Amino acid sequence: MTMRVLLVGMNSFDSGKTQFAVKLSRTLTENGYSIEYFKPLSGHNYWYKYDHTQLCLRKGIIVSADAIEVRSAFESKQPIELANPVHSLFVPMKLERPLQNLPNTLGLAGANSILTMERFSRPDNSDIDTTVLVAQQLLEDEQLIISQEEAGMLTKGAAILSISNLEEVQEFERLNFERYVSDAFTKLERSVDIVIIEGFNNAAWPWDGLGSVDSVILISPGNIFSYDPERFKKAAYLMNRGNLPIREVTFGRISDLLKPTSHLEIRPDTNISVNEIEKLGISFHTGKKD
Repeated sequence: MTMRVLLVGMNSFDSGKTQFAVKLSRTLTENGYSIEYFKPLSGHNYWYKYDHTQLCLRKGIIVSADAIEVRSAFESKQPIELANPVHSLFVPMKLERPLQNLPNTLGLAGANSILTMERFSRPDNSDIDTTVLVAQQLLEDEQLIISQEEAGMLTKGAAILSISNLEEVQEFERLNFERYVSDAFTKLERSVDIVIIEGFNNAAWPWDGLGSVDSVILISPGNIFSYDPERFKKAAYLMNRGNLPIREVTFGRISDLLKPTSHLEIRPDTNISVNEIEKLGISFHTGKKD
């Protein structure tokens, strides 16, 4: 069985999950383990992460910068779309006046962050099935700083679904998110010893279809905590409300229900050792696959 390690952020952003995933990947591969990294959901802003946007344009796909960074620490056998099945692109709008807002729910986060694209990818036999939700009308009306040519470069070979509001995006997510993420994960973990799962921001449990994990590691700058995996999952589902997906439950909502099983202090300029990894509940006695 593949060991599953779940990385959870203590904070809503800049917890340090990706930096820890790089350290963990290097130590595991140096000790002979085959690994994969899985980031089910991510997003970036065209403007604030413009260097990464340029990389996406060269690759012809919108994808997580975190996935690219972590996968540079080991040799992956799978397409990056499977390591990061859902990714969104947010783009600033062109303004006619200061503090103007888009009269559309795709601009819920403000004029600097219009949800312009969302990619969904899953395995399809020996190929990748990709659908990209695109705010087509906004692009055609040239209301965004991204050009139609650039948008075309980011959707090569994908099925395009035009969206006009956030409600349409949420409906597509409701119907498809679990299937795309679960299918990608199943394919990704099939032939490796360990898969590192990095959640989105400070979500406690990344998707409903994830039945179990072997280790839960909570990360903040300078500090790492581990938790009992089964109790952690139960706490997340206990705090779930209504019909919302489990990924909406943040760590802050369950923190008072749990006690860490271990704690490590780390520095940004040091690697993580085998002993430290084992203290966090990641056993080096797991069998290696051929």
